[in-house]
Amino acid sequence: MPGDLILEPGEKVLVATRPLFLWEPLVLLLVVLVGGALYEASQQQTTVAGVLGVVAILLALWLFVRWIPWRAKWFVLTDRRVIARWGVLNRNQAAVLLDRIQDASLSRPFPLSLIRDYGTLHLETAGVHSEERISEGLRELEMTGASRFYRALTDAQTKD
Repeated sequence: MPGDLILEPGEKVLVATRPLFLWEPLVLLLVVLVGGALYEASQQQTTVAGVLGVVAILLALWLFVRWIPWRAKWFVLTDRRVIARWGVLNRNQAAVLLDRIQDASLSRPFPLSLIRDYGTLHLETAGVHSEERISEGLRELEMTGASRFYRALTDAQTKD
């Protein structure tokens, strides 16, 4: 959970999750590329080793550039609000009160739903400026642990 999340006094975090980013297979591919480059270099195949090395470097850079914003993005459900937090240098936080959520639905596309319980939570809110507020990151929340988040959201809304 993000350490710089702004909570109200007495507010309790129920669930915190992130978007889906399948970095593990890409890191495995990176290891294979580096291993292949080293093997080819030991076999005096400098052209193949160079190509594998360049591809490995490009993949590593791409992974790093994608990983930084992913690491900063969170979806948090508290006992009062749904919060989206994102941004690396410019940190942003948007929240919708649970009382303002009129409809919440969950879609789980196959086969991604099989990976870390991926799904998209769709929120509709009430209020004069609801469209502006939702468009700041809280209309469609694409996340891992979606079923758990959705269950906790519906439990928090019906709790009285």
